[in-house]
Amino acid sequence: MLTGIDAIDWTALQHAYGDASDVPEMLRGLLSADADEREGALDALYGTVHHQGDVHDSTVACLPFLFEIATTPGPAGRGHVVELLRSIHGDERDPEELDFWSDDEEEYEEWCRLLARAEADVCSRAGSLLPLLADADPGVRRAVPGALAQLLPDPEAVRDALVARLPAEPDEAVLRAVAAALGDLAVRETGLAASVADALETLVGRPGGGLPLAALTALARCAPDRLPAPDVTTRLAAEEVRTAVSGAPAPEPPPSEPEPSDTLTGYLRRLRARHTAGARAPWATELLGELHAALGDRVEARFALVTDQLGGAEREQRRAAVDMAGALLTGWRGPHEEPVRLLGELALRSDPALAREAAGELRRLAVVGAPAAEALAERVARGPGLPPQARWHETSYGAALGALAAQGDRRAVPGLAEVLRYGHVPEELPVWLERMGPGTAALLGPALTARLGSMVGAGRSSFAEALLGAAAVAAPEAAAEAALGYLRLDGQARIRSRGPALRVLARLGVGAAAALPLLLRLADGAGEAGDAETAAALWAAGGSGVTGRVLELLAAGLRSERWQDRHEALCAVARVGPAAAPLLPALRGLASRPEEQDGYLAGAVARALWHVGGDPEETLPASLHGWERLRSNRPEIAEVWAGMGGDAAPALPLLRAELASPRRHDNEGGSRGRVRYRVEDDERLLGHARAVRAACRD
Repeated sequence: MLTGIDAIDWTALQHAYGDASDVPEMLRGLLSADADEREGALDALYGTVHHQGDVHDSTVACLPFLFEIATTPGPAGRGHVVELLRSIHGDERDPEELDFWSDDEEEYEEWCRLLARAEADVCSRAGSLLPLLADADPGVRRAVPGALAQLLPDPEAVRDALVARLPAEPDEAVLRAVAAALGDLAVRETGLAASVADALETLVGRPGGGLPLAALTALARCAPDRLPAPDVTTRLAAEEVRTAVSGAPAPEPPPSEPEPSDTLTGYLRRLRARHTAGARAPWATELLGELHAALGDRVEARFALVTDQLGGAEREQRRAAVDMAGALLTGWRGPHEEPVRLLGELALRSDPALAREAAGELRRLAVVGAPAAEALAERVARGPGLPPQARWHETSYGAALGALAAQGDRRAVPGLAEVLRYGHVPEELPVWLERMGPGTAALLGPALTARLGSMVGAGRSSFAEALLGAAAVAAPEAAAEAALGYLRLDGQARIRSRGPALRVLARLGVGAAAALPLLLRLADGAGEAGDAETAAALWAAGGSGVTGRVLELLAAGLRSERWQDRHEALCAVARVGPAAAPLLPALRGLASRPEEQDGYLAGAVARALWHVGGDPEETLPASLHGWERLRSNRPEIAEVWAGMGGDAAPALPLLRAELASPRRHDNEGGSRGRVRYRVEDDERLLGHARAVRAACRD
């Protein structure tokens, strides 16, 4: 084994940490009978010759030996070597998207040649992996199907070999890997999609071991038109999970602490084992996640599937379903009522950890969370069990209280009054109180006033933004007094609290009148870039009496080279409205150069033009540009169009397309990971879009 390894001058080769003289020892370590030694060798190879996915000349020199280890029967852990080979291949990586360590053009070109050589060498040797489909080691057989689909430059041979393996393979996990590899192959080679789909359809009807679930996922990826009807897809997937869970042995309880490990590979393996501990058939939950991702915009099947998952019998399955529900409900538009209701039931009746996770998702879903309101209110009415702590929001009671308050529900007021005495202040508190309305919010006025008084008096600025914003709704006089107190502080305390204080004064309108002398002094100290926050507060406090000074500050901001200054100035200009008409030439100048208005600036220009000039013909080009430039602009742009009424007719094609989309407006792809989208903004967009269509009689 490893014939010729000592004939290579490894000292002349390099890896991430210097010369490669230690690489032969790593390669030999992969052949050790000791599992810890093999793990250490694998970890060392990932950390040196393939550090952070990179390729060196030593990496290329390793390839013949890695293939020899992988394809020689006997040594344990060869499946991990196959995975290392896949990673070195890079799967059509783009060098321009990678972080090269040098600005030297010749070094960069040499590095690109190494990447190309590694990819070509791996592909040229990939045929030797074909016999491993029948290897005695199940770990090897699990790793090889995906490797063949990625590496072997003969897709028809791969398809034939994988299909031929299906009736002969006894291991359920390997069968699932074969099904996944067939789907991957058909995605890569669309000309094979029909024949691969034929094979996958036969697996959908082959119950047991999760094979139908793996086949459905593969079909959704490569031939979605061949999927069964949405209700059938949901039923098959749900039945497979129930069968897998009921037939699996009782899980071992998770260890109180993860086992120590000297290697990153070992740490990740132990971390994964700890994460799945306590679950029956964790592979079933993983496959459900893959199926969700593959179904993408087919929301009918996905909402039905997540509804079934949330009612699952096993705790770990429900926990995974909560995460999937959060991703689905924030990212896609669909029949949300039943999943939201089930999340409420979990927040009410589950163990504290699961209840906290369910309520956390409901907090993000507040504007569509009504079906969960009664369950949340019942949980909050039970009380915290223990006296509220400073970190109350991290408890199951606190999560339910936050989710109920986020709906603007009056029943959250007593609990909020208690925790506001000394606990964590959520940054969304001002929004919650706005949803409650001034009358209900005023019930929290005494708690907010007391908390603000103690903080300003001590010169502390923690939670200033949230407390001031909430007080602006519940106790405006106290908010104005506290804002002035913050602006009168010295040193770092004033610097940290200046922005929140100015923003709350801008919200208070005439209630900020007492701050006018101080704001005028701040305006006099503004630099060449102006001060949009001071200008907005000054306008609120002084109105038409300070128009000239306000416009001077905003004009300076519009001229700034920093996009942040211009953005803040544009937002303040929109707040001033028609009184900012002298700035229309500057706004028109910005609108005439759309190529300079990237991202948020494009939306802010359109809003400022509309609120100051009110001319639909002038605003429409800028608003259309802002809509296309950045998805996050769309709720505000739709609000501008709603203000135009029938004059917004040219935007109807965009609004029709938006209303027809199954995705929320800022969801540009993927349903993996912990990504969550702003449901409130999307629901606001939908409301404005419908208003425009109604005004245009569309």
